[in-house]
Amino acid sequence: MERKLIALDLDGTTLNASSKLNLPTIQIMQRLQTAGHLVSIITGRSYQGSQLIYDELQLTSPMINFNGSLGHLPHQRWDSEYQFTVNKAIVFALVQHREQLGINQIIAENKNSTLTAGQDLIAGQFFPEIAKSLPITPANLTRNPNSLVLLVKPAQRSTIIAWINDHFGDFVDVGVWGGPNAILEITSKGVHKAKGVAYLADQFHIPRQNIIAFGDEHNDLEMLQYAGLGVAMRNGTASIKATADDVTAYDNDQNGVARYLQDYFKLAE
Repeated sequence: MERKLIALDLDGTTLNASSKLNLPTIQIMQRLQTAGHLVSIITGRSYQGSQLIYDELQLTSPMINFNGSLGHLPHQRWDSEYQFTVNKAIVFALVQHREQLGINQIIAENKNSTLTAGQDLIAGQFFPEIAKSLPITPANLTRNPNSLVLLVKPAQRSTIIAWINDHFGDFVDVGVWGGPNAILEITSKGVHKAKGVAYLADQFHIPRQNIIAFGDEHNDLEMLQYAGLGVAMRNGTASIKATADDVTAYDNDQNGVARYLQDYFKLAE
């Protein structure tokens, strides 16, 4: 079989409901990597928030973080590393208007650093790295971040999005996290997971039709559309399932990705 690029979203997809890896998932990914396929994590998470999962899967491939804003090879230098950033002037403008706009917390992240302004009770649940963060100040924020996340008051969400688009819409896109939490993600204009996947496929000379991508949420949409085979999770959103080429028979808590790949590659138990 020709070499495939297997693009894995993490939360709600490769990870179970407790945001952990099940053993069958680890075993299948290692078998596919050993067979010569490129198994790669393509996540909205930071590098700090996904490095342990990468290590647990024992991957050797590059990883895409911040929904396509950072592509790198963990633990070593990669000459093809790339990044997209958000101008730090936008960060400082948001910090200045934070309380007035109804933003509880601002999180600015790079590959190895996290800076914050304000506070939100649920922030640590999604961004454990903020426990070691420094405040957003001109002295600390010396370079443009890869990703900017806003934890906002739900009633103010649409107003905040409109304000950002009005002031900085030519330079950034604003994504809304799924689920009940009012979380906004700001990325460089036109950046999404499909950019990262396309870049990896190009670097490793894997044709588009040999990309298999898995996802469950709105931020996986472009990636699933770009892949030769875009697979939505059984537990995915209705719009993702409607867009995908296929849907897993099992959800993320039942090793849906691993079981799908086992059938696809006809791997014996």
